[in-house]
Amino acid sequence: MRILTILRLAFFALPLFALISCGYKLGGLEVIGDNQDKVAEVKILSPNNFKQSFINAGFTISSDNFLYLIKIEGPTYSKETTSVTSSATENEFTITGKIEVSLEDNKGNIIIQNKVFSLSKDHKFSSSNINSSESEENTIKSDIEKYLQIQAVNLVRSKI
Repeated sequence: MRILTILRLAFFALPLFALISCGYKLGGLEVIGDNQDKVAEVKILSPNNFKQSFINAGFTISSDNFLYLIKIEGPTYSKETTSVTSSATENEFTITGKIEVSLEDNKGNIIIQNKVFSLSKDHKFSSSNINSSESEENTIKSDIEKYLQIQAVNLVRSKI
């Protein structure tokens, strides 16, 4: 009887608890940014993942009836060698992601023009692990992009 209770807990309660505890992130529905009550109808000219971050932040996307036009260029990434050991077994790169954000009202008046956000992160790997290095590099780029998305949302919220 005791084993049966433990099995029930392991197979039903624990997965249910795990699902509930991290459920707010399912489907990309997490709300991002500060001042979450400052939203508007906007038109966004940017990659789709940036559009989704504005939707998650509570903005309404409209291509016809909008109060603000948001233009986001990027993200662009650069990789710069920071250091290489003398035996060439360990390498370190700095990966930098950058976006430019512009904001106009619906009459074409420029509120923000080409505000640049960037973030750099170091990436260290051994030359014997090239394949895992590419995966880690993609993870770093994804982290940088999430940071840049939040910065873009916060900038727009601060100006509307």
